Amino acid sequence: MVALPPALAQASTVPAFGALLAAYACEQTGAHGTRVWVASAGTLHEVACEGRGLALSDGSLAQKALSGGSLQTGGMFSALPFGCGVLELVGASEDGQAQLLALAPLLGLALEGVQAREARRGRGRMAETVENLVRRLAGSLDLGVVLRGTAETAAQALGFERAFVGLFSEYNESQARTGEIFTFGFDGPFTGGIGVGPITFEKLVRRGETIRFERARDEHTLLARSLRELSPEAAVIAPLSARGRPLGLLYVDTRRPGSAASDDDAQLVLALAEQASLAIDNARLYAIETRKREAAEALREAGAVLAGSLHLSDTLLRVLEGAQALFQADAAAVYEQQTDGRTLNITSALGLSSEYVLRVRAKIGAGVTGQVAARREAIAARDLPREGWGGGSRYTRGLLARGEYPYRGVLGLPLLTRGGLFGVLTLYWHAELPLDADELALASVFAAQASLAIENARLYEEELRREREAAVLLGVGQLLGEDQSDPVQRQQALAETVRLVTLALGAGRGLLVLASEDGPPRRATYNLHAPSPEDLAHLAGQLGRGPRPLTRRVCLPTAGSAVIVPLIGGEDGSEVLGFLYADDPSTDLPGDRVLGLARSVADQLALTLTRERLLTALRREEARYRQLAEGAHDLILSADAAGNITYANPAACRLLEPLTGPLTGAPLLTLPTPATREALHLAWGMALAHPAGGRAEITVAGYRLEVRLSAVQGSGPGGLGAGGVLLVARDLSELQTLADEIARRGQALEAATSRQSELRSYLALFTQAQEEERRRISRELHDDTAQVLIATARRVARLARDLDGPQRERADDIRADLDTAIESVRRFARNLRPSVLDDLGLLPALEWLASQAQTAARLEVSGPERRLSPAAELTVFRLAQEALSNVDKHAHAASAALRITFGKSGVSLRVSDDGQGFTPEQAEARAQAGHLGLLGLRERVALAGGQLTVDSAPGRGTTLVFELPG
Repeated sequence: MVALPPALAQASTVPAFGALLAAYACEQTGAHGTRVWVASAGTLHEVACEGRGLALSDGSLAQKALSGGSLQTGGMFSALPFGCGVLELVGASEDGQAQLLALAPLLGLALEGVQAREARRGRGRMAETVENLVRRLAGSLDLGVVLRGTAETAAQALGFERAFVGLFSEYNESQARTGEIFTFGFDGPFTGGIGVGPITFEKLVRRGETIRFERARDEHTLLARSLRELSPEAAVIAPLSARGRPLGLLYVDTRRPGSAASDDDAQLVLALAEQASLAIDNARLYAIETRKREAAEALREAGAVLAGSLHLSDTLLRVLEGAQALFQADAAAVYEQQTDGRTLNITSALGLSSEYVLRVRAKIGAGVTGQVAARREAIAARDLPREGWGGGSRYTRGLLARGEYPYRGVLGLPLLTRGGLFGVLTLYWHAELPLDADELALASVFAAQASLAIENARLYEEELRREREAAVLLGVGQLLGEDQSDPVQRQQALAETVRLVTLALGAGRGLLVLASEDGPPRRATYNLHAPSPEDLAHLAGQLGRGPRPLTRRVCLPTAGSAVIVPLIGGEDGSEVLGFLYADDPSTDLPGDRVLGLARSVADQLALTLTRERLLTALRREEARYRQLAEGAHDLILSADAAGNITYANPAACRLLEPLTGPLTGAPLLTLPTPATREALHLAWGMALAHPAGGRAEITVAGYRLEVRLSAVQGSGPGGLGAGGVLLVARDLSELQTLADEIARRGQALEAATSRQSELRSYLALFTQAQEEERRRISRELHDDTAQVLIATARRVARLARDLDGPQRERADDIRADLDTAIESVRRFARNLRPSVLDDLGLLPALEWLASQAQTAARLEVSGPERRLSPAAELTVFRLAQEALSNVDKHAHAASAALRITFGKSGVSLRVSDDGQGFTPEQAEARAQAGHLGLLGLRERVALAGGQLTVDSAPGRGTTLVFELPG
């Protein structure tokens, strides 16, 4: 039996044992190549090889031999198990295999001995290395110290030159990426972190195993390509984890040629990684607690700072400063929700460019800020351009589209108050968002504190605003409520009023216009030239029922926006007493607060003006009543509750003071004589007991007086009826005399009216008889006189034919005279009563009348034509005839017009000319001189139940309008 070489049993390490065994097997079996496998944790690991031809083996035959515990062959390959190892041979002789198979038990024992020595030696080395790491860290809770110490200790323990520790910044189910890298032995710092792919992640993180790399063995693997940038000769990578949560990885390598990393090295690095994981976890927990403590302190300080101001602008600035300092943001802005409920404008900002602040108008629901406002919850964008959140405004969308957006990390925090959403606090970072989950939670707490501070500031400013508004309203009431009898003082009060109101509204210019009952409107301005009447009319056209914002288009010149509000008051509460106008160069329309204040001021102004009007009217009525009392013939006295006279009018003084002396201050019930006192006492009691008052009849100085007493409350003019009894005494004898006189005059008026009615009836009958007589004379002239003259003319004509010479000429002259006489008789008959009126009606008669006038006249007709009663047609004809006659005689007109209009219940005749016209005085003078044309026309219209209207002026002609029923 072949003896086992002593060197195998004395090998110090498993790899050395494997190398000696591989060489010995090749020599004994004449194999082309040998490979030694050693099982560890159920898996075969190659520890040494010798010769050639091994590339065709995948290790499956060796695994089968280990599992079966017997020699396995396959082609040129054979696998011989021994203990926890397998010897794989290529091209070995059968004799050699048989010799080695006989040595298998000894080989197994030798391998176990080497492993035992190696384990003892490894545990001591591992314990020493871990102890050195613990001693180096010295219980430090500084994460940087722990990570650097771990990297240096690992490199020194393996005798390698370089090492680094990287903590995961993000990881998921299949891959991870480190954040900051802590190095030892590297020439420069790492940037950008290191990615861990799925294969490495599976072994390191999910299975918790180390990874060994040796260039000679793994040069063409995926791991070699991953480590190409580091270019190690040998490397060990171990996972860092604590409490079941991956923390990162520990990497150790060397670039010395020919270097290798053994299993012991891997176990050592894994032990260091486990110890370092505990230290890292403690340091991270300490850092978290420290950060929480610092965050709580920072929040406390921020809360104290925020609570230190109650002005909204200061509070917003402190919010931005606190957020920027607490979270190390590059820029910060507070977006305030606008009144339209659709947009957000930057109210305050730090670190943002002026162009960004002015041009950004975030739309609710768009971008990070708009989404925060819509959802009412915080939103964090770690890399906004890459994550595709988009921009909240056209400006930011343009920057993102061009790749010019200056920020990557964006955090939006809602600012919520009891009244709803105030706005959004948005923080910006040029790099990716650096905040973790705890810091994001801290940011939400800070936003809540900021919201509380903003709400307190708004409540404080709202209270200040209300106080200012109340002061303005009080000042306006006091200014307008002062004695304004002096016009200068009144104008000064209006000017001061408009100044106070304009400043309270935050406007630059103001105008107050007040309507006047007895003159032009009063107006006062502040920082504004007096507007023209056209401007005032334009502004009045913009009035509504309440405050109204005005755009630049309808404001006064140079204004960008304005507010106008009517002053509505009066006795019924609907009268427009004037208006208030205030404008500003800014184009931003007034908000609800300004409109509400404008309404309040307008109501106060209207109330004060209404009160002033009522007081003025009351003073006027008091003056009128005093004048009535002073001028009354009745006796008027007032007494207080004790019965003492407080007022007596002149009539009472004239009658009673000669009997009693001065009346003011004297007791009423003892006046004027003892005989009247009982009646006065009785009437006094009835006045106090009954609302209708008391009544008595007394006789004083021969005058029979009816006395009425009534109780009054309040104060009257000059003490008249100042809470007591009012006495009014009327002279019944004078009333009786007056009643007799009224009756006498009434009888006289009735007689005169009857006489006038009789005269009108007589005049109507006379006019009718006159018309009948005219008709008769006209017919007689036409039927008798005219016919005789015509017959005579014909006889003279026949006679003339029989004559010659001078006799014939004389006969012709006689015939011509007869023809002229005939025409005159006919014209006279027509003027007396034109037959066309009776035969054809009114309109042809008026046409004939217009054609016969000396002044060029025309007839115009409107309305549905119809026949009137004969009397009405005759009246219209005569009126037109007389009017045209007056035009021919007096108007010196170039033309005249007759316009007749037929209405439903009557007819209207208008006669107009373009003559010289006249004044009422001239018409009166002509009437006194005997020209009764107008007077006759008026009387004829009155007889027909109509009305005459005269419109005339010198140089404008004359128009007569006759309105007649029918």
